[in-house]
Amino acid sequence: SIRRQRQMCIRDRTTLLRIIAGELAPTAGQIHLGAGVRLGYVTQEQEILDLHSTPYDTIRAVAEDMSQTDVRHFLHFFLFAGDDVFVKIGDLSFGERARLMLALLVAQGCNFLLLDEPINHLDIPSREHFERALDQFPGTILVVAHDRAFIRRIATGIWEMREGRMRVFADLEETQKH
Repeated sequence: SIRRQRQMCIRDRTTLLRIIAGELAPTAGQIHLGAGVRLGYVTQEQEILDLHSTPYDTIRAVAEDMSQTDVRHFLHFFLFAGDDVFVKIGDLSFGERARLMLALLVAQGCNFLLLDEPINHLDIPSREHFERALDQFPGTILVVAHDRAFIRRIATGIWEMREGRMRVFADLEETQKH
């Protein structure tokens, strides 16, 4: 849960994610995550991946108890099949890297994901693959996105930030009325 103790004025959505992730301190109030929350944060820049590693090695490094078969099976859920698991991350497309970041956070046990514009730089097939990978995630996802089609497909609730204030809407169409 996130509790607000005083009204917060946040200039942009990325700042909100960075405050929730603990990378920035709020200028007013406090952010508290529940005791069982394991946070995973994916920035727009995809900077958490080692470009010289492989998807297999990336997952194996955080899930040492998984066998080779288990790692390959796990990566298959994120649409890495066959020898794709041994391709250098630097040679992967942005869409493949986005799916790998999601897989990495799941393997680390994250149950609350913060995603900052996760589909920027992705072509349509890569977006579809990423959305399928998100569908497999069992936890909570807070996404900053501008793509209305993406929002329609994945959102179960909409918060809009405008002029430093947050508003809650029932659906995307309601945001256009305000």
